[in-house]
Amino acid sequence: MDAGAIRADLTSRLRAPSEAATACKVCGGEATPLGIVDFNRSCEDARGVVLPRTGVPIQYRQCAVCGLIFTDTFDDWVQADFEAHVYNEGYAAVDPDYVAKRPQQMAGALAGVLAASKAALDILDYGGGNGRFAEAMVEAGFHCATYDPYTPRFAGRPARRFNLITCLETLEHMPDPAAGVGDIVALLEPGGAVVFATLAQPPGAGLGWWYIGPRNGHVTLFSRAALAALWGRFGFAVASFNDHVHMAWREAPPAWARHLAVTPA
Repeated sequence: MDAGAIRADLTSRLRAPSEAATACKVCGGEATPLGIVDFNRSCEDARGVVLPRTGVPIQYRQCAVCGLIFTDTFDDWVQADFEAHVYNEGYAAVDPDYVAKRPQQMAGALAGVLAASKAALDILDYGGGNGRFAEAMVEAGFHCATYDPYTPRFAGRPARRFNLITCLETLEHMPDPAAGVGDIVALLEPGGAVVFATLAQPPGAGLGWWYIGPRNGHVTLFSRAALAALWGRFGFAVASFNDHVHMAWREAPPAWARHLAVTPA
């Protein structure tokens, strides 16, 4: 399919921009247009790797209450649309670290802080892509499985629950974040916790923030307040290791997590 045909196909399947306010996908507050970027804008733009522009507008909005930045442009898409236009053979060019570098770094960091609890943990990596994170955790002596409905190899939904769920660079890809978190917590044992990675907005984040990249599938970008509101809908508290890595739990952190240094959202 040539560039013109791809543009026409995208335009026919995406919601058109609108100046009307909509409800925030997390807290229900009023979300107004933040601006428009090209479909081919990616996080690699910040490194100088800029894809040819398509002329297809992707509108982002921001909630006046919790600060969530999101687009509803893709809300009518099904999995096949994302596979054809986002998570396709060109995806590695806009996120080269997802193949091995990022999952191995995350596994190394998490294995280090959880080493003393290795025997007690039964881990599910939710949205684990190619499974490399789970493989690295298993290599470090942990029990860890992968579930990713977008990856045929790992698309079989687990029939049991886990006491630790990891969700790494996945929440920002969810057009319906409440449904996504609901699916995660349904797989969590009572008393368990979720360790998740998504970059929280820096102060004054606007449309120029490098993390806004529709070609990466970054459709939902969180402030700290939006993270607290989202997980709070399910009775979870949220705390953060840093701007990138966070933890959520009901009632109290599990015993294996109480030594971790986190800051409430």
